[in-house]
Parts: sequence; structure tokens; C-alpha cells
Amino acid sequence: MFETTKDENNYLSMASYDDSLACMVAQADPAKIAVCPISEASGAVLAEDLTAPFSVPTFDNSAMDGFAFASADVKKATSGKPVSLPIVGASIAGDTAGLSYLGAGLAVKIMTGAPVPEGADTILPVERASWAHEKLTFYEPYPAGKHVRHVGEDVQADTQVLSKGTRLESQHVPLLCALGLNRIKIHKTPRMAWIATGQEITDDFNAPLKPGHIYNATGLYGAISAADMGLELAASATVRDTPQDFSDALYRALDTKADIILSTGGVSAGQYDFVKPVLEEMGAQIFVHKARIKPGKPILFARLPDGTWFFGLPGNPISTALALRAFVYPFVRALSGLPPEQSKLGRLTETVTTSPDRTVFLMADARVGNDGTVDLRPHARQQSFQTMPFAASNAWVIAPEGGKILEAGGLVRWAPFKPNIF
Repeated sequence: MFETTKDENNYLSMASYDDSLACMVAQADPAKIAVCPISEASGAVLAEDLTAPFSVPTFDNSAMDGFAFASADVKKATSGKPVSLPIVGASIAGDTAGLSYLGAGLAVKIMTGAPVPEGADTILPVERASWAHEKLTFYEPYPAGKHVRHVGEDVQADTQVLSKGTRLESQHVPLLCALGLNRIKIHKTPRMAWIATGQEITDDFNAPLKPGHIYNATGLYGAISAADMGLELAASATVRDTPQDFSDALYRALDTKADIILSTGGVSAGQYDFVKPVLEEMGAQIFVHKARIKPGKPILFARLPDGTWFFGLPGNPISTALALRAFVYPFVRALSGLPPEQSKLGRLTETVTTSPDRTVFLMADARVGNDGTVDLRPHARQQSFQTMPFAASNAWVIAPEGGKILEAGGLVRWAPFKPNIF
């Protein structure tokens, strides 16, 4: 467990970012496994290796509309002594009663995708053919194997086609369909319940703001970001800053059977920061409270008595966004059976001085440079309440603690706002 034990303002009394994250991820037990049709599996994570039950294609077939024949029959064709092949029928895609064997010295019309008859080994596209009166004429030899899709040329039987831990995306669907793999084992998508705290928060964007009130700048962002993080939003609520209101909302969230409950606000050390005391009263096990980071220092991670995971996120919009990306998303990856996210390196466009005692996450604009390296330009404004620079950015620059100068042109770790974009 990592928790502040000394002066609340002494960053060195808190765990580092890397240690805090490692503690969280170590607690993640992979989500339950379910069997579902591929029509419902988009975004889910495979819980098994998938092996091809048969070869694709399962039979030699034509890649073109044209004519099938044996290349050996026309190997002596010349302009002075052409060779003609009678056309004796047709091979039609999906017609199991079609021609299955072609005798020597004969040709057959063939459709794209139709079986290549035994005895034929090549396809002449219809637009290149010289034919009339059901006869195909050649004035030069024609090579074997042209425009033929051979058995297993796409997938060989018994080969592994997808690995356990693969997140299923739309590009995987044609492969699974071609192999008839309709029902597959996946890790169930974790469900999340979201609780926003603060009596000053207004969820009705059509209502004028009352004095001292603010619109909810994080709730909708969290709901939209849930799918990007591999989560299903089960429920959301906004409650007042009181222990009783929060406690009631927490028990309602538990009724949704969510795997993870997230709350915003109330996790620091002020008079109205009630989240930790309520969790302790419930008997929750707190693993992390406060980390050496900026923004997002008050991050809290716990497990409730029934096994539900809990993240307490800071209430400022940018702190909330950072905590989701830097802590919740890596945890969800582990919970979903995915490997850790690969670290990314980008090139700073300007010099950055790091903090001596905390990892600082800087809002930045990431763009691919002419040489293929990602260029990172930190925004001039970096306050955790400022939504304008967040809207103008698309990435976090991760400036490690240590009080060092990171020169412009040097490489630094970074993470895109939206996972898997770069």
C-alpha cells in the first residue's frame, strides 16, 4: 500500500508515479471469460489463442473472370502457328454441379471465385482473350499459375491466426468470418459506474448557471472516454459534497454490479474531502492515496469489501482526464487481459525543466514530423482547471522527476490522450 504518511505537502512522502501504477496493476485479476458471437465481440479481448480449423481458400479458385486451361497445352503456340482450345463449359462460383475435371486440349469459362477444374493450372482474363465461336486461340505460350488462388494461400489449416490478449477490432472480422469462427472466448468488458461529487456542479447544460455554480466538465468526458478505455458505462450520478450523499451513491453504484466505480472530487485533505473516510468506514482496502505527480496528486485506489475496484479521481477537469489516462486505462488493460501499453518516445520541440520531486504530465500537441518521429509541443498553459489548452492538445508529455533540463530535440516519454491513436 502506498499512502501519504508525513507532511501532506512533502511530495517525497508519497509514492512515485511508476510505483503507484505498478501497485494498481499488480492487483488486477483478469475479467471473467464469456463465449459470444463475433457480432457482439467488437472491442473485447480474446481469452484464447485462435487456430484456423481449415485452410482458406479451401479449394483452388479463379481471381478473375476468364478462361481456365492447362498451360502445357499452349506452350508451342506462335504467331505463325497458333493453338486453339475448344471451350467446353463453365465453372461458376457456388455451383457445386459445375465442371470438376478438364480434359487435355480444352478450356472452360470461369468466374471470379469459381473452382479451377482439375487438369487446369492457369487463368486467362476475359479482357486479354482472343476467342470466338466457343474457341480460345493463343499466338504465344501462356504461363502456369496466373490468377489462381491456391488452397491455403490466405490461411493454412492449424495455424494460429490471433493470439490471446488481442483486442478485437473491425479488421479482424473478415478473417474470423472466413474461418467460420462465430463463437469465441473473450474477457468480458469491465463495467464502470461514475460518481461526480459537488453541490456546485450543474448537469443540465440548458439551464442558466446559478451564482457559484459550474457546469459538469468531467462527467460527459468520462462517459465518452469509457469506450476508448475498454469500459462499459453502467451508471452515472452527481451528488452533493457530504459523506452521506457520497455513501448512498456508492451503495447505489454497487447495485449496478459494476466492476469499477470511479468518483471525482473529495479525495484530497480538505474539510470536505470525505471519500477516504467513507471508504474506510465501509471496510475498503486502500492501496494508493496520493502520488508524486502533477496534476492528479490526490489519486486514490482501493478495493471495496465485495471485490469492486474503486478509483477516486481529483475533481479538476484536467486532473480527472490525466488520472483516467495515466492510472485507470493501464489498470483496465490488465483487468481485460491485455499486455502493458508500450512506452512511446517523442521529440520535444522546446526545452522543458522537470520537477525535482514529482512526475509532471504536460498537455501537448503531438504531430508526426517529416522523418517519421513524433514531435511534441507542450502547451504554454498547464493549469489543471484550464480546459482550453486541453482542447488544443492531443497528448501528455511525461516529464520525469529529478529536476533535469530536457533539451529541445531530445526524446521524452509521452502518451496520446486517446489510446491507440499513434
